[in-house]
Amino acid sequence: MMYKKDAPFNMVLPTLIAAILLVPFVMNFLAHAWFGEKHFPPLVKMKLPADSSVITLPREVKQFNPFEITLRLDTKELALRINDIVKKSQPGTEPQGIHDEIFPEMQAGITGDAFSIDPPEPQIQLFSNQKETHWSWIVTPEKKGRYELSVKLYMQTTETASGHPQTADLAEIQLFVNENPQAWMRTYGIWYIALTLLIAGWWWKKRQIKRRKSDQGASD
Repeated sequence: MMYKKDAPFNMVLPTLIAAILLVPFVMNFLAHAWFGEKHFPPLVKMKLPADSSVITLPREVKQFNPFEITLRLDTKELALRINDIVKKSQPGTEPQGIHDEIFPEMQAGITGDAFSIDPPEPQIQLFSNQKETHWSWIVTPEKKGRYELSVKLYMQTTETASGHPQTADLAEIQLFVNENPQAWMRTYGIWYIALTLLIAGWWWKKRQIKRRKSDQGASD
């Protein structure tokens, strides 16, 4: 009779453990199946007169996976274009409020929520024999979902002091950070293992108590 009473419990507990472990993975699979088509590669929207090809991005971005963003920009040519637009613009309609002549010497930086950016501060312009200036950053997404990064230029004009450059948005990067199952397991897997061991220990202890009571009843 004791075996019959224990049978439902023995069936329910493994089912409960399997549900706890499998439900998150099933939900993740369904989410990818239904919403995966909405994911898109990084897109670049330029805010100043420069081609989007000056910014190099990966085709896919994953949570916790660092990737590199590079910027190759002819700052002298860009300064000429901006100055030409400013001269032809009516007062108050200048691009991003730039109303003075700017110089080719620029700094560049990237900002964005939910990202770790290295280096975080604006980088100075490195002069070389090449026509273009090269900047690079290592970016690590900390959360999954849709986010934006802003590539900013810090420019000197005829009215700005050397320590207070004028800031302008060069480009806006729209990207979707895909889920990273391996990183998710490293972060949360230990909690599922601990929970499984806790339930298994509780079940084993309860079985031992019932077995002792059964043995005592049989001996009486």
